[in-house]
Parts: sequence; C-alpha cells; structure tokens
Amino acid sequence: MSKATQSEAEPGVALEINGQDVQAREGQTILEAAREADIEIPTLCEHEPLTNVGGCRMCLVEIDGKRTETACTTTVQDGMEIEVDSEDLWDHRRTILELMFSEQNHYCMYCEMEGDCELEDLFNEAGLDACEYPLEYNDIEVDTSHSEITLDLDRCVLCGRCVRTCDEVVGNDTLTFKDRGLETEIVADDGVALGESSCISCGACAQACPTGAIYTNQSAYRGREEECDVVTTTCTECSLGCELEVYTNSGRIVKIEGVEDGADAGQLCEMGRFGLLGDSRERIDEPSVRGDSVDVETAIERARESLDDADTINAVASSRLPTEVTEAFAASMDAYDASLEVPGAKRAADERRIAEKVAPLFNEHAGNLRASGPEAVLDAEAVAVFDTSIVDTHPVAASYVRRAAKDGATLVSVDADEDRFASKSDASIESGSALSRLTEDSVEVVEDDASALADSDTETLINAVPALEDGGISIIVLGPEIEEEDTLINAYALAAMTDSKVLSLPDRVNSFVDGIGADDLHDDAEVAYLFAADDREDDLDRMVEVARTADTVIVQATRESILTKAADIVLPSLDWFERSGTVTDASGTDRELARVLDPRVAIDSDREVLSELAEGDILEVKP
Repeated sequence: MSKATQSEAEPGVALEINGQDVQAREGQTILEAAREADIEIPTLCEHEPLTNVGGCRMCLVEIDGKRTETACTTTVQDGMEIEVDSEDLWDHRRTILELMFSEQNHYCMYCEMEGDCELEDLFNEAGLDACEYPLEYNDIEVDTSHSEITLDLDRCVLCGRCVRTCDEVVGNDTLTFKDRGLETEIVADDGVALGESSCISCGACAQACPTGAIYTNQSAYRGREEECDVVTTTCTECSLGCELEVYTNSGRIVKIEGVEDGADAGQLCEMGRFGLLGDSRERIDEPSVRGDSVDVETAIERARESLDDADTINAVASSRLPTEVTEAFAASMDAYDASLEVPGAKRAADERRIAEKVAPLFNEHAGNLRASGPEAVLDAEAVAVFDTSIVDTHPVAASYVRRAAKDGATLVSVDADEDRFASKSDASIESGSALSRLTEDSVEVVEDDASALADSDTETLINAVPALEDGGISIIVLGPEIEEEDTLINAYALAAMTDSKVLSLPDRVNSFVDGIGADDLHDDAEVAYLFAADDREDDLDRMVEVARTADTVIVQATRESILTKAADIVLPSLDWFERSGTVTDASGTDRELARVLDPRVAIDSDREVLSELAEGDILEVKP
C-alpha cells in the first residue's frame, strides 16, 4: 500500500507504543503511526517519498515482548504493544552503527555533511564517541567526473536511498548496487563514471543521501542547514512550476532543493537545482541610455518620450515574470497602444478555443479536457506523448512518463526527430506517418462544424492503442514544439473521443494567463519594448528578432546579453530570487513566488518602473 493510500485509510486500529495509547489506520506502518503520535523511532534508510525496505535496521522495535520487527515495513495490528527505546534495542542499534563506522570513512571534520549528517545524529543519539571495531573501508576513489555531483562512496552506508530515488522518483535507473558483503558499492549504469553515465543531472540522489557520500559541488562546504534561512518559491524555468527550497547564508544563495512532501517528491531538473545558481553574466544594476549610465528617472523619461512619439510599438514580455508584473506591463503598454506578445500565449489561446469547440463535437459528455497536472500521468493506463523533447525541456514531467511506463501504462511516443522515449515506448511513431496524423479529418470536422468523423486514420490510431478507449485513464501529453493549430485540433479531438485528458506543456509558466500577450506584432515598428528579465540563450532569440525590425529598442533586463548591448535604452530588472507574486503553471494553477533576497540594483520593484512609465497612477505598486 502506498504512503498516500495509508494516510487516507480510515482509523480503526488501537495499539500501544512506549506505553502510550495510539489510534492508527488500517494499513499504516508502525513508523507512520508513531510519527502521527509524535513518538520518535530512529531511521536511516527510510525516506518520505520512497518505499520502505527495512535495510538499515535502525527502526527495529519490540512487539508484544516476543519479537523484533522493522517499524517502517510492519503494519499495525489491533492490540499491539510496541517498545521503541528499550536498552536491548539501543544496544543492537549501537552495534550496527559501529559496524557502519568501521566499514566506511566517517571522519566528520573533513566531510561536507558535517553537522547535517543523519548518521552523525544517530551516533550522538546513541551516545557513541568511539568505535570498538577496526577500520576496514575500501578507500574508493572519489568520483568527480560529473560537473555538478560528487560521489565519495567511502562515506556510503548502503541505505539505498539514492538508488530508490533514481528508480522510484526520477524513473531513470542510473544508480544500482554492485557486488555483495564488504565489496558492495553504489555504481552508475554498469560501473562507469557518473559523468559518463545516463545520469540526467537532476541531483535528487544528493538530496536523498543521508551522509556525505553524494553531494552537489555548488553547495559543498558553504554552511550547515541550521545556519541557513530557507524560503520556498517557484521555479520559472519551464511551465511545470516546481517548488524550490532556497537556502541562504550571509546574504547569498548556497543551495536549492526540492520540496520532498510536495507534488514532485523533492525532484527538480538540472536547471532548477543547479542552473539558477550558474548564471555568470554581468548584472545590470543601473540604467543606461545609448551606453551611458544615467539615473532611473532619466532612463524612464527617455523611454516615455520614445513611446509617446511612436505610432507603432511592439512589446514582448518574458514568461519568467510574475503574473502581476506581466499584467502591469500589459497595462503600461496598452497606454501607448502597443502590440504585446508573451511567449506561448498564442498557443494557449488557441488551445482554449479549440478545447471549447472540439469537446462537444466529438463527445457530448466531455467536460474539461485539461489534465490536473503532470502527476496525473502516474495514474494513467495509457500515455501518448507528442514531441518527446520534454525529456530536455520538462525533465520532471518526463520522469512521470517514465515512471508510468515502468508501472505498466501503455506508452506511445510520436516525434519527427529522435524519439527520446523509444526505449520505454510500446509504440514509437515517426511524426508524419499515417498514425501520427492522429485525427487528421477532425480538422475538417471542426472547420465545417460537422458532428461525426468519417472512417479515417483516427480509428487506426485508436486501434493501435487499445488502452486509449478501454475505459481506463489516459493522458495525451503535448510538448512545447506542438504549436500548429491543426495538430492541436487533432490532439483535443482524440482526447474527446477517447475520454482522455490533455497535459499541455508549453515552454514557460504564464502561457495560460488568459487574455494577455497574444497580439500579432507589427512587421516593422518604430519602438520595441522588450522586458527580457533574466532570459538567456534561446529564450532571447524572439526578442532579438523583434529588436532588429525596430528603430528604437528599449530593454528591461536583469543581466547583460546581446539584446542589452544592442539596446538604445536599458533599464534594470529584478532577478528570479528577488521577485514576489504568482505565476500560472501548465495546469492553470497559480504558484507563489517569494522574495528570497532583497534586490541589489537601482530599483526595488519592476512594477514601480512600469507604473512611472505609464505616468504614475494606474498601477498599485508592489514588488
């Protein structure tokens, strides 16, 4: 029984733990029941998002004075009498801890996890300050081949949390056990260096590790967790909007982790965990006009003059911005009658219109065709992925697809280029083939307002994937490269006909903010106002394209880029960790952005700049 199922079970089991009466639910483990009653049981291999294996034996408890069992794997029964803290149990735990110490290199003063180590905490709780056994660790060479993650396996206690995380949470199966007994160790793939393996650099293994055996290079030796402030915010690197726990110390960010009790079980992608800390571009901390530094008021006045004098204005806003800032930008640009574009907004508008029209045409009982979120994939019996580039653009969503396939869901992947799910798919279809056209005739049905489909490739596809119409739960995933209107119509028609849900994954958050940023831009504009925020690399391409067709270019940005170097007027913008507000994720849910650190530039609020640009009073100024 899963942990979620256990927590939802009905009460009905009465037992006693350490002399305390406890009410538990059918199917709960002793460990879960104890924690709900605020009774502590030592653990090491147990980890909240993972299945329990009872491997470390730390959670052994006495049951009815007759036997010992691991609390993490033993379900409660009515009338149980459980002892957690007897001297015999602690003697047993001390013996195991001393053996762990003798078999690994645990010189805490040299370890990155000193002060944050779960094994160290258990030593202290057990009252140990020495080891009676000779040291016999293998002196394994530290693996530094990966750019972000280090393996120091002489500190590994073989709890298996990293292996189970890679398997159960990430679905990538990179890490596994090799050999037995004292020779047992964690390896990547068939024993290759981590940097040469199938590792996707999500860092979930490092977050799960209870010792210093796996750690992230960026955060190593930068401060204990107890010395850090922690702020929970939202990642805006893709449309999923994963939760981030950002650790700061002395005014700097030292580590980013996922929220383990959140929807994604602590998982992040490489960009969310590491990339947000790796932007080495120069910060724009003050405004400039044609390369000369000026104060904020002067830059805003020059921008206002350029906008006032222009008959045609193109405006593009980064999708990384908070919704409130995007709305403020839209209001500010509307004051100058500018055409506004937000990446992905046109696709989102098309999807809303198509879904509303397609659903009743193909299924009079169809309701909302949108999936509730990426985690819905885990409950699906069939998953069809169109555009497998989500492996790179939405790695956490891709992990859900891999996990669903491992759990037995039928997986169909369709792609014009390389099929990134080919090894996991039951059917891998090359885009452009008869099957991949989905419901090609449905385009004509929608355009002609007909009410039924002729015999077509639709039936062929449905027959190829029986799970799509067998009454089970099915999900159609649309990657960021699916933008053609015909393809969107096809996908939503298939969803309606098969009672499936659509998980649409545009590039960025805020694509589904209704009514903002879907204007057609002018071919040539007198002024382009480009709110680039901290966009980088490919995300700047569209803005560069718009800038090239304008006479005057105004850029509001966080860091220097090819765009700011070409701009006539440059205004500073807040960085991701300085923003607050909300963003809208791919499922249409608002996610909170929290300010992690105070701004370090000439402005305290992006909205304040926009308010002054629109001449003052139309906007309520917030960070």
